[in-house]
Amino acid sequence: MDDPKPQRWSPPEGEALVAHNLKICRKVARLSQEDVAERMRQLGFKLHQTQIAKIENGTRSITFNEVIGLAKALNVPAEHFMTEAVAGPDDPSYELQEAAFAIQAAEREWRVAQDLADAAKTRLDEAERTYDEVAERLGVDTEAQSAELVWYPAPNSPEDPLRGDTGPTAG
Repeated sequence: MDDPKPQRWSPPEGEALVAHNLKICRKVARLSQEDVAERMRQLGFKLHQTQIAKIENGTRSITFNEVIGLAKALNVPAEHFMTEAVAGPDDPSYELQEAAFAIQAAEREWRVAQDLADAAKTRLDEAERTYDEVAERLGVDTEAQSAELVWYPAPNSPEDPLRGDTGPTAG
C-alpha cells in the first residue's frame, strides 16, 4: 500500500557534505546566511539568504558552479570544501581546524604580499632603467652626480639647520 505521507527529499552524499561544510565554515567565519548570499551576489550568483538556509538544511539542490562560488565566498579551498567534512563545534578537532584555517588565511595573505613586493620590485627596476636611459640620452654622468648628492634633514627635525633652539610655541 502506498504511504500517503510524502517523504522529505534527501540530498545525495556530495550535496550533504557541501551543506555540512557550508554551515560549519560560515559559522567559523562568523558570517550570517545573508553575508554569504551577498558574497555570492558579488561573485555573480543570484542567491538569497533563504536559498543559503535551504542549501544548509538539505532542501535545495546545488550546482557545481554554486559549490565553487560558495568555496570562494568563504575563502576555503574548493577541493576540500567538496571532498572533506569539516569539524563541527562539538568535534574535538574543531579548535585545531580553526587554527588550520587561520594558517591558510595567513598563507594567502603572505602570497598576496609577496606578489605585491615582486610587482613593486619590477616597477623599481623599470624606473631605474628609464632613469639610466634618460640620463644617457641627455649626456648626464649619473656616477658623478650620485657622489654629489646632498641629503637634507627633514623639516623641523632636530638636525634641521633652520630650526631654532626654541621649541614649538603655544598658540
